[in-house]
Amino acid sequence: MAKKTREARPGELREIAILETLERYARKPEARLDVQKILDQLSPTGKKYVQHLVMSGPSSIVSAAKALELKQAEVEAAIAEIELALSRLK
Repeated sequence: MAKKTREARPGELREIAILETLERYARKPEARLDVQKILDQLSPTGKKYVQHLVMSGPSSIVSAAKALELKQAEVEAAIAEIELALSRLK
């Protein structure tokens, strides 16, 4: 039976791309250490956001900010930081 999926909601596409990148590299044993090093170098807010994203899945900036007790601008900055960090893997 196929897993039910839904269309991405506005604001979730960046988060989906981050998750897909993390999953792609997690399947490559030779890349796992590189990913871990990059994640270890993130700011505390970036690390907190990655953990939330992996555990809760993609959500809107507003929802993520509320769940993490952060300002929307802080979540936006964390996403940008993560995207930049992961771009070094490609």
